[in-house]
Amino acid sequence: MLEPSLAEVLEELSGLRDLFRRRLLEDATKSRLVDELHDQLAAARGGLGEQLLSPVFRELLLLVDRIRSLVPRTGDLQLESIVDELLEILRREGVRPVCDVAAFDPRLHEAVRTEPANGRPDGTILTVLRPGYFLGTQLLRPSQVVVTSTRAESAAPEKKHVREVTDVDDEVDGRCGQVK
Repeated sequence: MLEPSLAEVLEELSGLRDLFRRRLLEDATKSRLVDELHDQLAAARGGLGEQLLSPVFRELLLLVDRIRSLVPRTGDLQLESIVDELLEILRREGVRPVCDVAAFDPRLHEAVRTEPANGRPDGTILTVLRPGYFLGTQLLRPSQVVVTSTRAESAAPEKKHVREVTDVDDEVDGRCGQVK
């Protein structure tokens, strides 16, 4: 029986080591690709869900607005309870309010009226007339606000100064939809 020489054993060992390294790299590559495909599929499913549910959530928010407008006139606690329940359902589905901030942000707010600044900086939010909401990172609707202006007239700003953003992506804080 012929015994392999030390050189042959080392050569075979080197070949096996190279094969092992190639297989490890292939496995790591396959694993990374599977993870990427899984992430893409999850993102596609989530995007589709948001796309399908956004119109429904917008309509529910309009319903909440209508009910809220009745509460001050009627003082009906049942109506307030209904509003709270609807907002809780929306919250569980990922709908978050736009956080209250002092300065106007055209990505989050729609200025519906201006008032004299009276010493305050331009663009200071005086009142939120209708709250805005996010679904994930997508702006469902902007907050409608009254802002200060040094201009004498108190008309709504020109449309070119107010733009609605429909998606602010990674800049959104998930707690209340505040832009980071």
